[in-house]
Amino acid sequence: MSQQRVVISGFGCCTPLGDHYAAIEESLCNGCSGVRKIAKYDTATFKSHFAGIPESGNFSTQGVLQRFSHDEFYTRTAMENLLASVCFDPSAIDEQRIGCFLGVDEPVVDIAQTVNLAYDLNKVDGQFSNLDSALEKHFRVQDFIRYDPTNALRTVHKLLPFKGPAAVHLGLCSASLQAIGTGFQAVQRGRVDAAIVGGISAKVTAEHYIGLESVDIIATDERLDPMELSRPFDARRSGYLPAEGAVLFLVEPLEACLRAGREPLMELVGFGTSTNASHIVKPAPDSAEMKMAMTRALSNAGLRARDIGMVNAHGTSTILNDFHESAAICAVLGEQVPVTANKSLHGHMIAAAGAMETLNTLISLRSGFIPGTINLESRDPDCLVNVSPFTLRRPMDYCLKNSFGMGGLAASMIFKRIG
Repeated sequence: MSQQRVVISGFGCCTPLGDHYAAIEESLCNGCSGVRKIAKYDTATFKSHFAGIPESGNFSTQGVLQRFSHDEFYTRTAMENLLASVCFDPSAIDEQRIGCFLGVDEPVVDIAQTVNLAYDLNKVDGQFSNLDSALEKHFRVQDFIRYDPTNALRTVHKLLPFKGPAAVHLGLCSASLQAIGTGFQAVQRGRVDAAIVGGISAKVTAEHYIGLESVDIIATDERLDPMELSRPFDARRSGYLPAEGAVLFLVEPLEACLRAGREPLMELVGFGTSTNASHIVKPAPDSAEMKMAMTRALSNAGLRARDIGMVNAHGTSTILNDFHESAAICAVLGEQVPVTANKSLHGHMIAAAGAMETLNTLISLRSGFIPGTINLESRDPDCLVNVSPFTLRRPMDYCLKNSFGMGGLAASMIFKRIG
């Protein structure tokens, strides 16, 4: 069966670098950080006081806003921006032919809400005498719905009804690139005529930081300026900098895009995935899952290593990831291919990371530049990738994008410049 060419024809976002194309392009070009002081909660008792947070979402949810959900806010904002950016009439396509594939966080219980419930409970003869009234006081049905990871699909559906295949991916750092790859394959193989794909994450929370700081996995080096904490491939890197937001895309066949008068923004040409479930955090000693994902993406696209003009690295700023990813890139593509690591600018958006960096790639390919990797002051001699701290003006046809998650989930995609 012949396979269709697949393109991105629209996007919407809510990110640390901004909510629109021009703002993100300026940040990528000029090396402007999207890291800002956390206002979502009181950070006084934490080591970490800064993160990559969308300006529009950086406010406290205490008190009257206790019921507010940043996940839903980011999803709705991104979806509204997508629909405003492209002329897409869902009624022109059968609803059963529209799909939705999203990378999302694994939902967690609100600790403060749960503790407040526990304080209000009264125990009489071994049983809670006021359980019903306490639950009514502190919880509502919507709170339990939010514990369902598919809630993001409902938020999208409210704005763009769809009845085609739908799924959420919980693959942590690789979740949204896995979701984009799944949507790409669904459109390419004719399972759907269009799909909403991307990722949403809202992990900059007190509950999440308690765990992250306790296992010393995030960057908390007080000797560095907060804007300098995320430093992929640098010798002084000490962990990743958390971030959050949402990026959503409309993907469809190139023919349908052109027929409807929409502008194709970037072509999706290859997808590869792999897994190494031997350790919850550490990559395989030989970087096998990373190499396999990249090799499979090349094979799927029908390309050779020399065709790739840029790699948009996962580049988390952790010791292990950067070392192993560097080894994998050099083994598959060689040491000469230019590499950019966008998390230096906006931090690690976890389930939305791959989608954010796909958007960065779209902008880079269209505008003809390789974003500089800021904070790269002294490259780790064990990381041999060709990464530059400066933005390079260079037209490219193909970019390979990596997203490598904890638990060994690896994904790579290859994107092609339109033109």
